[in-house]
Amino acid sequence: MNTRNLIPGHTASGQGHSVGDVRAFVRPSAKRVVVYYNGTFIHLRNGAHSRMASLLSYLVDAGCLVTLFSFVNHPTEPWVETAQLAFKNAFPSVRLVLDTQTALLRRLTFLKNAVTSFMPARAQRMIGWRHRGASPNYEALVAESPDAVWIVNYADGLTQLNGIPSAPIVIETHDIKFVQVAKKDCRPPFNFRSLLRMRSEIGVLNCAAAIIAISPVEAGFFRTMLTGPDVFYIPQYGSSAPVRRGDRPKDGYLYDLIFVGSDMFQNARGLLAFLETNKSWLMSLRIAVVGRVCENSSIREFKQGRPHINLLGFVDDLSTAYAASKAAISPVDGTGLKIKAVEALSHGRPVFASRHSMEGLAAGYGGCVFPIERTHIERVLFDDAALGEAQSAALAYWESLETAGDLTAFVNFLGRTSNAAGPIGSPG
Repeated sequence: MNTRNLIPGHTASGQGHSVGDVRAFVRPSAKRVVVYYNGTFIHLRNGAHSRMASLLSYLVDAGCLVTLFSFVNHPTEPWVETAQLAFKNAFPSVRLVLDTQTALLRRLTFLKNAVTSFMPARAQRMIGWRHRGASPNYEALVAESPDAVWIVNYADGLTQLNGIPSAPIVIETHDIKFVQVAKKDCRPPFNFRSLLRMRSEIGVLNCAAAIIAISPVEAGFFRTMLTGPDVFYIPQYGSSAPVRRGDRPKDGYLYDLIFVGSDMFQNARGLLAFLETNKSWLMSLRIAVVGRVCENSSIREFKQGRPHINLLGFVDDLSTAYAASKAAISPVDGTGLKIKAVEALSHGRPVFASRHSMEGLAAGYGGCVFPIERTHIERVLFDDAALGEAQSAALAYWESLETAGDLTAFVNFLGRTSNAAGPIGSPG
């Protein structure tokens, strides 16, 4: 196993206790940033994974000295050897530090979540609870990085850690978790359990120095509900990748519509509702479904006897699937920015979207994102000129996302809060 990116003494089980000399990782002029994400994301199986990979790429391109901390034994996305090697190849300059999330740590997380639900005003003290020695590599990382800025994924991340560092903490929210859980469980947001989750989430978020929101709606929510942290709306981290061309394929399109989705509950639920509600007129359209959503039993059952629906499963190179499709759909309810919509736009594909998907986008999408209704779908798909204009508008809008929001202000924030010498630059 390649261990050059791990703390010396780390083993495949995450049980290493020896920290060793880490000075080889330190560049004197670099800003130190430690990122926490629970489990691996390197295979990009959902939007949260893509968002985290984008954040790391941006921080590296900006000249930061980046360390990723994670738990090796995540129940669904563990850091197996192949994932560690893939991470090394994708992010050779990022140091990977792993620990095992023990039963003791899980019980401590449960306790923190429960108590902050009832006493959110005391969340700062409660999330600091720790059991000395229960997370040795994390504890060593905290000790060696007093000048680092920490970026933690979700408010849940702060309760999963074995205590919190006495350093500036930024929470990358990705969505409003209590609303997302309420929708998953089909409960109203004012349900007692939902309200307890809200109290815990707001209490924990208020302990951070800054919050990163992925949609304008959520940025407004956080600015209204939180009293302490700065709130930065960042729809997309800067990218040095060229704009992906969305030209018409020489042999014609294989599909009229494409849906790309993970196995998250809202993907299958939203897609199935769209297909069921519009099944009569959709029979004339060729529909491609890509991703682990294809494994959903309800989706597979609905597809039976409908040859116009093609379940392609997980596809390594989405560019070929998008290139074969005229446009994309995002019939998804929930919170946050729908990464699948932005991804389609980056490939030059207009998107027919639900109200929730549209609300998560920055302004200016009128020429490439349309309500997911029959009149709009048929107007664009059946008119070559309208389709071409919408595809060009998709690429232009995607380019504009790099300058939308508060990314510059966030970079300035990192520069103010980090104690290391040297400015944080924008990726070239």
